Formats: sequence, C-alpha cells, structure tokens
Amino acid sequence: MTTHSVTVADPGCAPVGTVGTPEVTVDESTAGLEALAPAAVDLPEQVWFRTTAESFNRRWAFATRGGQVYVKEAAVLGGWRTVELPGCLAGRVAGVSADDDEVMAIDRDGRFFTMDHALSAPRDWNWSSRYGTPLWTGPGNTLPPGTLAWTWSVLSPNEDHVWRDTAGNDHPVGGAKVSHVFALTHDGQRIQYVDPWLPVDHSYEMATPHGGRFQAVALSTSASTSLVVNRFGDFYTRLYDFDISGADKVFFRYSYEDQRGLPEAPDMLAERVDGRYAAIQLPAPDWVRQPKVPGEITDRISVHKTGPGSAARELRVEGRDGGRNGFWTKRLTDESWTFVATGQPLVGTVLENSATDRSADTPTTPSPYDYMGVSPQGWSAQVRAFDVAVTPTPLRITFGDGNGLDLILHTVDGLRQMPQEPGISSQPRQFDGTIELSADLLTSLDAQPAAVRDFVRNILGGKRFTDTSVAVTGTGFHIAALGLSLNRS
Repeated sequence: MTTHSVTVADPGCAPVGTVGTPEVTVDESTAGLEALAPAAVDLPEQVWFRTTAESFNRRWAFATRGGQVYVKEAAVLGGWRTVELPGCLAGRVAGVSADDDEVMAIDRDGRFFTMDHALSAPRDWNWSSRYGTPLWTGPGNTLPPGTLAWTWSVLSPNEDHVWRDTAGNDHPVGGAKVSHVFALTHDGQRIQYVDPWLPVDHSYEMATPHGGRFQAVALSTSASTSLVVNRFGDFYTRLYDFDISGADKVFFRYSYEDQRGLPEAPDMLAERVDGRYAAIQLPAPDWVRQPKVPGEITDRISVHKTGPGSAARELRVEGRDGGRNGFWTKRLTDESWTFVATGQPLVGTVLENSATDRSADTPTTPSPYDYMGVSPQGWSAQVRAFDVAVTPTPLRITFGDGNGLDLILHTVDGLRQMPQEPGISSQPRQFDGTIELSADLLTSLDAQPAAVRDFVRNILGGKRFTDTSVAVTGTGFHIAALGLSLNRS
C-alpha cells in the first residue's frame, strides 16, 4: 500500500458527511438495508474478528472484497448486501474497520474515508473525507508510511459512558467521542495514532510494551483499548488515547498527585473546574500482560467492546484446540482463555506461542537520543535514551561535590494545531513535562547532603511534582523548570 505523510482529499470527491457532529438520534431499525444490492461475492456467514478485511460493531458486520464494502446484521447468519460508496472510493477500498457508530475505510492510496451513524439504520449512513484540525474539518489524512497493521477505535459517551484511571476512578468520556486510527509501523516497533481533531501529520505515538522495545506482529484496538501480540504469542493490552494520555488540558484536569479516595465528579464540567473531585490520574495506564493462550494461535487478533465502562472488553485470537478451528477468547480481566469452535479455516499466520513469556527476547534497540548539560551553578543534568512515546524518563542530577539525585521526568505530547514531524528532528517538539521527586527523599530531605537540599528547595520549590515545559530537537533538550538546555551527547 502506498501511503504519504500528508495528504488532502481528492478534490473531485470530497464528501462532507456528518462525522464529528453530535449524535442526535439512533434508528434501531434496518430501514434502507433492503435497498442495498445483495452481495455477489463469497463472504462468511458470521464475522468473529475485528480486522481490516472483516469487522463489526454492536449492530452490523462489515467486510471488504475487490475494493467494495459489504454489510449484514451482526447477529444474523449471512444476508450480505453491498454498501453504497462515494464514487472515488468505490472499487478502491483496501481495508475497513468498524467501532461504535463509525466505520473507517482506507483506499488503495492509504486515504481515510469515514462512515457515520454506523449504529443506526443504513438509510442514515453517510461518508466523509474530512480529517484533521480544526475539529475534524481538515483536508484529510492517510495511514503512516510503512504501516503493517491498522485499526479504528472509538470511545464514546453514548456507548462507553466512562473510563477508569489507574487510581480506580471513573471519568466521563466527554461531550464528544475519542476516535483514532492506530497503526503498527516500523516493523512492529512503533504504534502511531491519528486523531481527526489533531493536525494532518503522523507525529503522535503510543509506546509498545517494555518501554517501547516490544516488537509486535499484530494490533487491534476498540474503545481506546489496544491488544498486541509478538511472534512468540505474548499478549498485552493497554487503555490509552490522546485524552487519557494527559494531553488534552483544554477539556480535562490531570494530576500526578495521588487521586485515590477522592470523590468522582458527577459530570465533565465539575471534574474540569472543581478541585474537590478527583482529577484524571497520571501517568496514563500502562500495558498489562495477558495470560498465555493454552493452545495453537495465529496473528489474527481482535478486541471489541461489550458494554459501558473501560473493563467491558472481549479479546479474541484465532487458533485451534484438539484439531478444531475457532478462536480463543477472554474478557479483559479474566485470568484464562476459553475456546470457541467455528469450523472456519485459519486465516492468520501461525505463531510459535511458547509456554513461557518471551516478550523481552526480541527487543528493539534503545533510543539513541542522550542529552547532558551543565548549569551555571555547577551541577549537571543527564537524560538518556529519550523516546517521544515513552514516559517516564530517568533524569540524573550530579553535583560538584560528587553527590547525585535521581529524578523522574514525565513527558506528555502536547496539544498541537500545526503539523509536527514524526519522532525527533530539527523541528522543536514541545512536551508538557513534570519532574517527580521521590516521596521518601522529600520526607528525609533534612538528612540529605547540602547540595541535594539546596537543589530541591531552590530549584524544585520543595515540592514532589514540578510542572515544566520541555522542548526537544535532535541536538538539544530544554527543561524550563531547571533553566537548563542540554546538548546531545
């Protein structure tokens, strides 16, 4: 598939559609389905996986063959019909992914086309090539170059209602949905996500497990819950999107301070402005290792939502048990997998699926971006192996008397409205940063060496958490709260 870093929609075919606007009503009927032409291609009676060849949401199953898109009721066997497509998309569809009330189709050039009202009746469906800032009105976007696998994810207030942070507090999804294309790139080493409210670029990333050094062979995401697997059958899941990451400070309130035990806000506005209620706990949820599957599996994996709340997810992986073809399945928090026989042929590539955890056996190389700087006061700061998608990062302070102080630097990719080059480049990349001091060290500060005491009190203000802006290029690293610029070392 040919993809481009930045694109605009074909001027001869730029449907506007309704995607990105509020959902007013949902028609639970099948009105308009009978008007669609019956499918004239061979399609499965049932769809079990959310892939880019076949996909489903709560009501409908979708499939693509020969550049077209087909649909049937998800709960009904067979009955496929042909979806009406914009003229420039018909016959050119290279992949389709459904989640919640939206369907993402990718054409042969990697361009995005979004279908709205996908939980409503077919007569309400419509397409849009809009994508990007401001507010999903941009000129369109494409898959990142080198995409190995991609998936469409929608977290919505109507279907999901809330999501749960690492402090155990539930938070409203917000007034609008959180929709992303997640793409597995760089030979499975990176996960880039493309949000329709953000600039038309490919700059935002979610790190893979093990600090971004896990090499995945497959990816599936639904309602901001991602599932990845490596070639040894090691599975991980993560709840993560732009809002959950801590980046959307316009609409949400975040904190690194412990939010456990604080009351949950009754609504989004109260959470944003009333400090009596729990803020969103940072850092964002990390990857969770899932149990090994006790049987043969392939790289055909899938996650889908099953109800409100971020724990309502089902995981599936194609496989075989006792000579029977089907899939292994578990709810997100279950401790073991069960097998469902389907009798369908295996489609995916068989994985080794070793009995032991081998997720660290094929790590990618660490980031080559090391930085060091010396302050006018004589102490130095060092950041090693900085990665735009990985947080936190160790921050080492070394004093002239030989004493040292180990800090943690949290970085969140900030809200941007202008395109940013992917990764680290000569273009300055701005992060929302927070320097964290150990609670134990803060408690024992009076017993620390004088240089450490002076630094904590004078530079960090005696606080455990210090917010700071961070600017990074391929040659420099500026931490505003320290008043210090580090150079690439």
